[in-house]
Amino acid sequence: MRKTSINLLERPETGQILALSLLLMAALLPLTPFLKGQVVGFLLLLFGVRIAALKWSAALPAPWLRLLLTLAGIANCLHAYQSLTGQYGGTALLATMLVLKLLELNSKRDLRLVAILIGFLTVVQFLFDQSLPLVLYLGAVVLGALTLLVDLNGQPQAPRLRSALRVTTRLALQALPLTLVLFVLFPRLSSPIWTLGIDSDQGLTGMSDSMEPGQIIELVLNTELAFRVRFDAPPPKADQLYWRGLVLWETDGRRWTPGRFPTQSTASARLQTSSDPIDYEILLEPTKQKWLFALDMPINKPDKSILTPDFRLLARQPITSAKRYRVTSALSYRTEETDPRLRELALRLPDNITPRMRTLVSNWQIQTAGDWELVQRGLAFFNREEFRYTLLPPRLGANPADEFLFETRSGYCEHYAGSFALLMRIGGVPSRVVLGYLGGEVNRIGGYHMVLQSNAHAWVEVLIDGRGWVRVDPTAAVDPARVDHRSASRVLGTGNSVRFDLDPAGPIAGLVKQMRLLADTIDATWQSWVLDFSAADQLALLDRLGLGPFGEYGLAALMVLTVSLTLALILLTLMRERTSLDPLETQYARFCQRLAQAGLPRLHNEGPNAFGRRVCVARPDLALAVGQFLAIYVPARFGPYQSHTSAAQLARQLRRFRPRRRPSVPSHRLGAATPAKRSRSKSSGR
Repeated sequence: MRKTSINLLERPETGQILALSLLLMAALLPLTPFLKGQVVGFLLLLFGVRIAALKWSAALPAPWLRLLLTLAGIANCLHAYQSLTGQYGGTALLATMLVLKLLELNSKRDLRLVAILIGFLTVVQFLFDQSLPLVLYLGAVVLGALTLLVDLNGQPQAPRLRSALRVTTRLALQALPLTLVLFVLFPRLSSPIWTLGIDSDQGLTGMSDSMEPGQIIELVLNTELAFRVRFDAPPPKADQLYWRGLVLWETDGRRWTPGRFPTQSTASARLQTSSDPIDYEILLEPTKQKWLFALDMPINKPDKSILTPDFRLLARQPITSAKRYRVTSALSYRTEETDPRLRELALRLPDNITPRMRTLVSNWQIQTAGDWELVQRGLAFFNREEFRYTLLPPRLGANPADEFLFETRSGYCEHYAGSFALLMRIGGVPSRVVLGYLGGEVNRIGGYHMVLQSNAHAWVEVLIDGRGWVRVDPTAAVDPARVDHRSASRVLGTGNSVRFDLDPAGPIAGLVKQMRLLADTIDATWQSWVLDFSAADQLALLDRLGLGPFGEYGLAALMVLTVSLTLALILLTLMRERTSLDPLETQYARFCQRLAQAGLPRLHNEGPNAFGRRVCVARPDLALAVGQFLAIYVPARFGPYQSHTSAAQLARQLRRFRPRRRPSVPSHRLGAATPAKRSRSKSSGR
């Protein structure tokens, strides 16, 4: 029976298997937050078996058991994602198959295959995240995989790691210029590939399209970035930074929603008067929602967006990647008269309005002469009574507004905004709730404002005759002495919201804050110069180069020309580099040079042994020295294991090897017969 054997030189070493296993584990580490627990657990089990097998080879499963593990891995992915394709199911299957391959590493070819697939796995991860730290981390993983490939294809000589790292670094530096050229000039899609509808059901952190008790606090507890703002002029004061998002018109007494506009209402969003316009640019994080945020009130709309009659900005497509847009807003304004149908919508009341809520408003109406005075009376009620602002309020039942107004009197912005809007509607004042963000953290390092999810806020707009819609923030009416700073410190940390006056805890906290701002500045720069580099930026580059009229054709021609020049420069550099010799080759070159000075040059097609025999025939007096030199050099240079210690022995011999030049002799005495001589010899032999 014929058995298949593996060449000893192709058998992987234990250190190489361990290095490959650790590299694959490092490549999969950033993916674990995006994979389900059952998939991660299966991968850890396989890694454990592979590591244990390095010490106990019996731990490796038999072929039939590997087949069962493969089927189990496929079933596990299918159960977790109900699919083996798509962004999540396909990635889980790829990770499972790669780790299973670690249990079957019989030759260096298997290691090479897995090392190459690690590069493909790193590319897949950019479907989930494109941040600069991840790019640097995965770049290190790829360099490690390339180093392992160089080691697998090299000779078993020492020092191996240093030599492999040197080759890998050289290859990476040679590829860098071409990479930069292709990044700038390679034609781009209108949107990144990871926004082309892959697993669009996966949600992202962001503001919801409704408000009910507990809804906003989920954002307030979140310190992730919502968007960055860069003002063209000095920014407004912090208490003017109301970032308008959604407008909520309808409520069932517990939950506020945007509702539906009357179909007959076609009024456009226009301000009757406005002043103090301010221009700025927003970089919005992906939300997979359509609404955009703008400083209250926006007076223009960005490209590919809609400005609704209630001054909401809506994108035409969900925001699935970071979106940059410019807006102009007015800090002082007066809105036009509202459509009567919208006025009616802003007065609708739910069925759970209680008698004591109506009695409270009736008492206010007796003491007031107009709508604006009624608004002021409501704000005074929140200020004088024992209302407390806290991020840890008690739970509310089926009628949250009534319980909050007359029983708990503890809550945050959504409690105050929702209940105040209901009180105004009871009093006949049209009102609506606005969701957005308040304030923002100044990043002086980057020169922009950071608006975090913890800046989420809700306020109210009331319709006043002669003034239009007026912003009212009932949360701000709470006496500052009744703001629970301890709950804010516990939940938010320090300095995260304009609503709280929280001083830094000390120099360490200040240093940590500065480091965080520096990290965000680097991230913003990466976003602007790399992730946001688009086809429009490429065409703008062509305009600056005077090739704008050629459009995409000019871009393609410029790319081909630049790539060709770059490759030519790299090739020219490589051709002009002097070939570096290892220590053995250096000593052999000196040996040949000294023999050439003695009148015994080496022929170009002559190996060391053939050259040595010819020298010994021509110069018997050199036979001993030449034989001793070649006896050390040939095994060290061409043996299975190259010895670097032999170079020192050869150097010592060369110091004593000084052959003298003899008088010239006929060429046949040197063992190099002329063609005519050889021809006559062959004829005589026949």
